[in-house]
Amino acid sequence: MGKFSLMEQIPIIDFSLFDTDQVNCSKEIKRASETIGFFYLKNHGISQDIIDKMFTNAKKFFDLSKEEKLKYLVDENYKGYVSIHQEMLDPSNQKIGDWKECFNFGKIRNDKPKLQVLPPYFEEDFVDKFEKACHQLCMKILQAFSIALEISQEEGGISWFEQRHKYENDSGDTLRVLHYPPIKHNIDEKDIRAGSHTDYGSLTILFQKDVGGLEIELPSTKQWISAPIVNGCVLINVADLLEYWSKGLFKSTRHRVTFNNDTSMIDRYSIAYFCHAEDDVGLDPIPSKYVENLDSVDVGKGIVYGVDGTKTPLTAGEHLKYRLLSTYR
Repeated sequence: MGKFSLMEQIPIIDFSLFDTDQVNCSKEIKRASETIGFFYLKNHGISQDIIDKMFTNAKKFFDLSKEEKLKYLVDENYKGYVSIHQEMLDPSNQKIGDWKECFNFGKIRNDKPKLQVLPPYFEEDFVDKFEKACHQLCMKILQAFSIALEISQEEGGISWFEQRHKYENDSGDTLRVLHYPPIKHNIDEKDIRAGSHTDYGSLTILFQKDVGGLEIELPSTKQWISAPIVNGCVLINVADLLEYWSKGLFKSTRHRVTFNNDTSMIDRYSIAYFCHAEDDVGLDPIPSKYVENLDSVDVGKGIVYGVDGTKTPLTAGEHLKYRLLSTYR
């Protein structure tokens, strides 16, 4: 069995185990997802070269003038450039938007006309390669969830989640590059780099570089802890859809990016890949003995029941629309 070590209470899982001992590797992922909702993954299979290139290209883009970046302003599908204060991840508590800027990429398609015009430094073939590498990793992780939940072959077995996350179909899959600029004025309670939130999809892959600041709220104690950079690892977190599919067995944990005295005057960059189920996939419970006897989770995020109060589970696409409308309100 592989090592299940801790970094500030966040497990580090060696994903090379999945090639040699799928059952025990899957149990480690299940345990982390039940308790904290986050885990580091080493030997994840995504080339460090393409990760480094994406960071380099992102920095070049964010170094462009504001006028140039605004040519690619986020569209009605939430793809494109998001400027500082434009996004508010914690609208119930924030007075102003997040102190960050980002660029959201949709899936690269061969559709004509193109669904998204990419800015300088981001070639379609490279973005497509990066997105597909992230999606493939998510599919392997989701296989681990299927194994750990012992989903029967009749219900879909190891492919239960994959059948709901086909890359070629419409979904909210999003690749996002982020820049958190230095803050030039005194920090007050209104300023935060990213407000407290849960992620909207199934899984998130986070790539951190050089400067930390991410914090997560422990589900058990509501204590905020740091999620530091761990060399050679990506950080994986469970998102809303997995929490609701599992009736709360897996934790979609709140997290945020804060300022501190060591990093407030330093540029911070990160990359996130948000893996979503296909838009028309329903959020009925996972057919697993670990889930069937649990009570449905709270409706507070507007996901289990319709926003009109009906007891019909939302689809993945409806949930995403609900969360995005709140974020960009």
